[in-house]
Amino acid sequence: MAYYLIAGATGYVGSRLAQRLLAEGHRVRGVVRNPESEIAEQLAAQGMVVWKGDVTKPETLAGAADGVDYVYNLTSRLVLENGSVHRTFVDGNQNLIAACSRSRSVRKFVFTSNVAPYGDASDTLLTEDSPITPSYPLGEVMVEAEQTIMNVVRDHHFPAIILRVGNIYGPQRDFVDTVQNGTLTIIGNGRNYLSHIHIDDLLTILARVVDYGQPGAIYNVADDEPVRSIDLYSEIRQRLGMLPPRTYSSLKALQSGLDPSIVGRTSASVRLSNARLKHDLDLELRYPSYRSWIDERLGIAEELEAVF
Repeated sequence: MAYYLIAGATGYVGSRLAQRLLAEGHRVRGVVRNPESEIAEQLAAQGMVVWKGDVTKPETLAGAADGVDYVYNLTSRLVLENGSVHRTFVDGNQNLIAACSRSRSVRKFVFTSNVAPYGDASDTLLTEDSPITPSYPLGEVMVEAEQTIMNVVRDHHFPAIILRVGNIYGPQRDFVDTVQNGTLTIIGNGRNYLSHIHIDDLLTILARVVDYGQPGAIYNVADDEPVRSIDLYSEIRQRLGMLPPRTYSSLKALQSGLDPSIVGRTSASVRLSNARLKHDLDLELRYPSYRSWIDERLGIAEELEAVF
């Protein structure tokens, strides 16, 4: 069994990954800012070694990667407040990589980036070799974070892998729920492409990438069917017997005070190709399309049509 270090172990992805690895018999050390949080205590009860630390504070990471085989940096932040995003993604990766380099045991380092570096790519099918054109502040920070990692890969042969992860959904992050409870807002004209990945598939990818991913590689992480925002939410509302969704202009959203990165991320068109990921990881997705989840949540469309 391997030894894993997870930075961001109490987050949505990190906590589920820790539970999965522990259930498979692996050893897990989780870097958490608050070891007394309910999630941290639950994971500790399941066998995770809790390491009180913060990727933005290098002194708290001294020894964190010692004896560890694989490292995941799953820390995340979206709103650009007081430079916290830069500290988290750029400084945080530098600090964690330094701790890994000192340990001399780390075989793979995986960073979960996002789609922000692509900016707004219209209808283009994006591969990992597509141009990087960030169009909002978060994208600029993510590009710098990725370049920071790739510089270490190039200069020191550090075994890092970057995952550009699409919109994560699943239990507790359910786009069906956002429609039902009225919290959904489509920013922009709704013609933008969204790329999704179910949490179960993401966990499988994270588990497999340390074995099959190529050091120095970047992988798009998404399902097989990018979808236009308006089409996704229209289909859900139709199945629920609701009126078609309304859209809210990006300009009005910005004028109302919404963070530019939230507006940019929500309204940008990002149509990801997952071909490299599926090839290298020999991957079969449990949820190859958002429709699989909608069918699971709301029933098969044909059955509903037969009833009504």
